[in-house]
Amino acid sequence: MSLDEILESPRLMMKLSFPPVMLQLMEEASKTEPDFAVLGEIISMDPVLSTTILTLVNSPFYGLSQEVSDLKRAAVVLGTRELLNLAVTVSYHKHISSKIEDDGYKVYNDWMLTVWGAIAAQLIASRICPEQVDKVYLCCLLKDISLLFLRSAAPKEIPDLAKLDSVAMSYPGQVEAENDSWGMTHGDLSQLLLARWKMSNLDCSPLRNHHCMDEIDSFDLPTQAIILATRWAEMELGNDSKPFNVLQFEMQLQSTLHMEEDVLEDFRALCRTKFQSMLSTLGIEEGDIERHFYKHSIKSLQSNYFLSLELLTAEGGVKSIAQIMGRHIRLNWDMTEWELALKSPHTDSFHLFQASSSGLIKVAGSCVQNSLPWTMRGGSIDITSRNILLGQFRYVAKGLAQEEKKNLKLYFKFIGQAYEHYCAKQHLIEDRAAILEALPLGVASLDISGMLFDMNEEMGRFLGRDALTVTKSFSDLFQTGLSADLGKGWRDFLENENKDSFSKIMCVVLRKDGLPRDACLYISASKQNKGGDQLITVVMEDIREISESQIQALKQRDFLEGLVDSMRDIVFTVDIRGNINYASARFSKIFIGRNLFEIAKPGETFTGVWGPELFGQKKSVVEVLLKRTDTAGRPFELVISQLSGRDGKHLIVARDLTHIRRLEDKLKRQAVFDGLTDIYNHTQFNSLLGREITRSNRTGRPIGLLFFDLDGFKAVNDTEGHLAGDDVLRSVAKILKAELRAGMDFPCRYGGDEFAVIVTEVRPEALEKISGRIRLRIENKFLGKVTISGGLTLLQDGDTPVSMLNRADKAVYEAKGLGGNVLVWAK
Repeated sequence: MSLDEILESPRLMMKLSFPPVMLQLMEEASKTEPDFAVLGEIISMDPVLSTTILTLVNSPFYGLSQEVSDLKRAAVVLGTRELLNLAVTVSYHKHISSKIEDDGYKVYNDWMLTVWGAIAAQLIASRICPEQVDKVYLCCLLKDISLLFLRSAAPKEIPDLAKLDSVAMSYPGQVEAENDSWGMTHGDLSQLLLARWKMSNLDCSPLRNHHCMDEIDSFDLPTQAIILATRWAEMELGNDSKPFNVLQFEMQLQSTLHMEEDVLEDFRALCRTKFQSMLSTLGIEEGDIERHFYKHSIKSLQSNYFLSLELLTAEGGVKSIAQIMGRHIRLNWDMTEWELALKSPHTDSFHLFQASSSGLIKVAGSCVQNSLPWTMRGGSIDITSRNILLGQFRYVAKGLAQEEKKNLKLYFKFIGQAYEHYCAKQHLIEDRAAILEALPLGVASLDISGMLFDMNEEMGRFLGRDALTVTKSFSDLFQTGLSADLGKGWRDFLENENKDSFSKIMCVVLRKDGLPRDACLYISASKQNKGGDQLITVVMEDIREISESQIQALKQRDFLEGLVDSMRDIVFTVDIRGNINYASARFSKIFIGRNLFEIAKPGETFTGVWGPELFGQKKSVVEVLLKRTDTAGRPFELVISQLSGRDGKHLIVARDLTHIRRLEDKLKRQAVFDGLTDIYNHTQFNSLLGREITRSNRTGRPIGLLFFDLDGFKAVNDTEGHLAGDDVLRSVAKILKAELRAGMDFPCRYGGDEFAVIVTEVRPEALEKISGRIRLRIENKFLGKVTISGGLTLLQDGDTPVSMLNRADKAVYEAKGLGGNVLVWAK
């Protein structure tokens, strides 16, 4: 069902359409000055609503010194507008919950986001656009009504619903997904639904842009308030919120609202108090509050943020990370009994560390998570980021206060994101540096003028460490350390902007372990643009160390590649999932990177599972239709063999069967059709006649037979030649195919100039009429030089193909005796 159909469906539109009380409240809310008398009358229509509102009025948020027992007093204390906002909120929640939870969907997570967003929008608007506070509150409360409506009425219409824990939480690509599905965003859809539900008098145009955080400065102040409130709710309550991002938003909020830190802290506390009061009154559980950030102060967030930043500058691998965390835990929580498991940056294995009196010891490394040799049985905290487990902390801390435990868990939230960044960036830099130092190649970085600013150990050994104290020019270093000149080519490379590379092979004397030895150096340099700066990378290698066996191996490789490329068959290798990672050179552009099981389909005789399961056999042969560049595919025979010791890779030799299939088709056709006339041959005539006699005996439907030879054919052959005679036979066959019914009548060349026509489901007069047309057309075609003498017969009881043909054949002789060009019924 399309969105248009949903919006036009009265049944679905009633799914979340608002009750009279809600509509009356919204109508009153749209007025500049709400009338308390009208408001009190509306609220009194629903006793539960009245009770809930009074409970909220007396909640900790308002902090009233005396209990308020009636709505009139509540209006005096809070104001009619605030009372109206509470009434709308309570009525909205009651209606939404009753409608949606009937469908088995628990609305709690989405309602928590809605409540925090509306409260936050009200507080933010009170600072930046106080005259619009009530409009902002109501619009933010209703901003996701379209998603809640679809979640109830047509959940399949929500893009990517299966991946969402909460429909009100935004996600990357949401705008594009909604526009693709609906032609609008859910903000536009909410505005449209409010109009359909007779709420068009409520101006909620900011709904269209409530997720546009990147363009916030381009909107008016009410829209900015709703955008900030929406993001604030997602940051504080989002299960996947990253702690760095939460703190970054808090700082952005402080800057936008021009607040001091302690004022922002009070602002958050006010929002939190009203939020919790609202949830408690409405009977909504806060859930796992440890996953949310609003319980923690900004100072607490900042403190743990700065602690976690130290991980981003760590050097020395995973153990250095564990040492930093151990120091934090000892200094901030005074804990000495703990164990820490950290996931390897390279693999899915874990390393286990333990606190000891001497500092830190590594208990185990490269362990599967479930096989870690833990000894602690106390508290446990998972270290995660984006719901990915990166480690676990177990501890024994008697007397640790509840607030300290809460702060410890917050610390590990920040640690999770920091450790993820370390694995992705800093550890990668360390690995690359270690690999660079271990390379048996000299590598150096120069500026565009040829001055050295970095190199690895091997380059230092090539150039000689003593030379580095004399100069920083690479060419001077080369000359000082190796007593050789890079020559004019190097100078041209540096001075010519259009010259991007330099290479040279030189024979020099190297000093290794204090002893000179001959060397053959290959020097290669290239210019690169990195971050707007022009740099030069130099690579140097002693190629004299390439052994004779390596040269022979290279020659053998080249020979084998040439052999494979010269084959008519296609040779390629696939991984365990069928992805093609090598193909003969002539076909590499066509096949490499594609998947075998997507570009090939097995033939009709294949009975196995077409997929990676095929690789379970050591060797198999299967016929397929293989797509190269054409869409239909061509027949190939695949010989699949396992490559031993190649991590599940398989070798496939593909033989093109196109020519073989064409030859088979040709042979099949020759077995059925006459080669000259392209109608059924003598053998097929006998088979067809027998089949049709059997069918007639079963169904009772009559069949007839026309058997004839050509009068005057011998004269044409004798006077005009055999080619002319062949043309006559082909012409007769064309006339037969033109005059007969396809699929019901069967023209055959019996032999020489004799023809037979099997006619099914035919009465005597119809058989005579069809045969007469054939005789007349042949006579006209050849102007009487060639005619036919034919015999007609119908199937009789007890007939066999032989008896039926014999009768027709005798009738042909009778027709000949009558002078030809005549049809005679068999007797």
